[in-house]
Amino acid sequence: MEGQERTFAYTISGVHGMDHLLKRVFPPLIPIWAVVFGFPLWQLGLLMGARTFGSAVGMTPMGHLSDRFDRRYLLPVGFGVMGLATLVIAGVPMLLDGSVQVSIGGQTVTGQFALIFLAMIAMGLGTSSVHPTAYPLITANVSVARKGTVLGMFGSASKFGDGAAPAIVGVLLLGLAWNHILAVFAVLAIGYAALLFVLLRTYETRPAGVETRAEAESTTIDRSYRLPLAAVFAYFVIVIASAGGVTVFIPEFIDSTYGFSFTVFGTDLGSESTASFYFSALLIIAGVAQLGTGRLADRFDERLVILTYVGVAGLALIGLATLVLSPVTLFLVLVVLGSTLYGMNPARDALVSHLTPDEREGRVFGYIWTGALLASAGAPVVVGYIGDIAGLRPAFLLLAGGVLFSAVPIALLSTNWVPMPGPEPGRSRAD
Repeated sequence: MEGQERTFAYTISGVHGMDHLLKRVFPPLIPIWAVVFGFPLWQLGLLMGARTFGSAVGMTPMGHLSDRFDRRYLLPVGFGVMGLATLVIAGVPMLLDGSVQVSIGGQTVTGQFALIFLAMIAMGLGTSSVHPTAYPLITANVSVARKGTVLGMFGSASKFGDGAAPAIVGVLLLGLAWNHILAVFAVLAIGYAALLFVLLRTYETRPAGVETRAEAESTTIDRSYRLPLAAVFAYFVIVIASAGGVTVFIPEFIDSTYGFSFTVFGTDLGSESTASFYFSALLIIAGVAQLGTGRLADRFDERLVILTYVGVAGLALIGLATLVLSPVTLFLVLVVLGSTLYGMNPARDALVSHLTPDEREGRVFGYIWTGALLASAGAPVVVGYIGDIAGLRPAFLLLAGGVLFSAVPIALLSTNWVPMPGPEPGRSRAD
């Protein structure tokens, strides 16, 4: 990888890492919010789903903006919005008293819940700037032969961000209140927005060409791309909904199911902090795994990589949902789950990029992420509802079924029913 290309790879990977760092500070706070605010699990799931909904709503318009305007401006604004929304959530205890009640859709909730809900939607709108701009930036600044590798770095950074967040939260909870922790992350996001604007100045951030309205109306994606993209979209919806349910509730699952606590160097780690560290380990392992997946996507058929990972991830989730595990075996199961459920992402993204014309990559990723996130925004609510009624083990078993079912549309891509257009993916690109 050339020097300029390598520097860009680290820069764009940092974008994804910071995005996910800011997202994942919230799931470790669910056990705390349940006590502090008295929110039931379904409401906590709704808050996590609100962020997903906001991101979904923003993805499609952001995809169109990404194909028409300089992405150097779009990305920093998104991070600024994330920081401001996080700052609002940090200030909720000071802004509203818990006795204030409001009505949303006939359901009475506290004013604190309503304000966090709106801030979570705003945060989702901010994060919607990342995917529709980052993928076209990778296409514009990275050679085809190394695209899978850079996608692996991009995906890996997201999991390092995912993994770092609960670990940092777990440490900070030893000395800071939850809202002070969020204030720190809010300042970090706003500062990063300014830094990113400077970092992007040396790369190609403008779209290759801007269509006029007449050109846009007369130009359509070749029909041969539509059916394969529809199959990939179906896979996206199912696997993202399932993975989203796991991500939101796995700290609570570990805390409520096992309640492990340890003493490290004379410091007592409660079950909440321990659950955060387990969650952190799962996501960091996913980040390491994605580095390897990106290289596999440069050499082999992405469909085969995805199907293998989906099968192993489903089995790992079944084990997590049905077995009673020791601290060590729980860690090992999480290693497998992190390596597969989240480790498959570079192959997934490479497959979409393989199917999509470069000039439409921003909007196609926007469409796919909008549909997938809208469909999956309700997953945390469903998982929380099942958890309230029957416990989180049955809920995680349902998620395992979802992961395994996501293999069906990818398997169809290997049949004559859904033929792949153009050159075969994977190995043919590296030749």
